[in-house]
Amino acid sequence: MSRAEQRHALHQESRRSGKHYSLWQVFRWPLLIGVASAIGLVSALVADGVWDALSWALLALPLVVGIWYSVRRS
Repeated sequence: MSRAEQRHALHQESRRSGKHYSLWQVFRWPLLIGVASAIGLVSALVADGVWDALSWALLALPLVVGIWYSVRRS
């Protein structure tokens, strides 16, 4: 099956299931996790004290989300 045929079959499957997602629905959570990670990196470099705890929490967020989804799928 050629790539064009595969894309067409995938498109037909998505039309049958009725699931259409907007750009915001697809990239909302990855974008928010990325922003949280960036804030965690900046807070780790700039400040001390409570900001260190904030940076640890924000930098651990992608790991926690990944573990949560892997446990949820199994």
